[in-house]
Amino acid sequence: MKVHTQARVTRVNTSEAQNLSDAKLPAGITIVRESEYDDHMVTTNKRWREDHVTEGQFTAYDGISIQYYHAPQESSPKGCIVMLHGYCGFWGKFHEMAEYYWLAGYEVFFLEHRGHGYSGRQIDEDDIVHVNSYNDYTSDLHQFMIEIAKPRIGNLTCIMFAHSMGGAIGALYLEQHPGIFDAAILSSPMFEIKTDGTPKFLISLMLAKIKLLRQEKLPFPGGKRWDGIPTYEKSSAMSEPRYRYIFNQRLEDNHYHTNMMSNGWGYASFRTTPKILKDAGKIDIPVLLLTSGSDALVDSKGHYKFAYSTPNTEFIIYEGAKHELYNGTDEILEDYYKRVFEFLDRISEQNS
Repeated sequence: MKVHTQARVTRVNTSEAQNLSDAKLPAGITIVRESEYDDHMVTTNKRWREDHVTEGQFTAYDGISIQYYHAPQESSPKGCIVMLHGYCGFWGKFHEMAEYYWLAGYEVFFLEHRGHGYSGRQIDEDDIVHVNSYNDYTSDLHQFMIEIAKPRIGNLTCIMFAHSMGGAIGALYLEQHPGIFDAAILSSPMFEIKTDGTPKFLISLMLAKIKLLRQEKLPFPGGKRWDGIPTYEKSSAMSEPRYRYIFNQRLEDNHYHTNMMSNGWGYASFRTTPKILKDAGKIDIPVLLLTSGSDALVDSKGHYKFAYSTPNTEFIIYEGAKHELYNGTDEILEDYYKRVFEFLDRISEQNS
């Protein structure tokens, strides 16, 4: 792995206000406080989605239907943001963030990956995430970009936002298809998976067994089936109203019941993440890498490896934060979005 020294690393202690970003949010955007969140989502955000968001589908190379959402600008967009969700994610987890991007003047696309939300599945159970290969994910994304997004946006500056598993998909895509995106925001990307102390050689043996016995569509050991019981305290969110908003959608719609991985998804993920880090030096576009200091799912060692093997990465570490930074405390969100929009403004200026 080629090591670079250009990565800028910033540690954010959200308990000390002087350490927070002094950047400003775009005009007209105020980050919704926890005390106002419930009301905002059922009034302002709901009206925004009804008035400005459309949904569509396309058929992937293997016949799977892929769902996407689009919030166009009526005139003169600042750029385009393509959003990629994480493992067990779906459109409803990012209603708030998508609204902020749109209010800031960006055309917004949101892709639901195969096996998630209203996209097609390769397995019968609605609570298990399965994929044969991460190349299926990147193939879907490339088809979407070439056939749907690019014809719509033309030469607009195009930025990727990707969370967790979406970060793994997104980074792999950037390595495979340079020149499509102008910049990327990677939030808690899945570059190394935490294994709760399980030795790597045991993981390798487990993966070999999955392939040898063709057990790809069976549940991965240690998973939990969907039971409809909320677990906020053990979740990756630090904002209970945001967790509740997402969980209520899961209760009401079986398309959002994904709760555990298949052996195939586990195999594909453990095989893909080392490849991402090995080829990370191919990614030369500006990257904003945001990571949490108390992530129970993703090992931050992978973030350091990525940051120091890419030539143009800004690395922000939120001490004490959980995996879903976009569902953080009021203090975390204020800083998080200031840094995100400062990055977006910088990219827009560079490409104007």
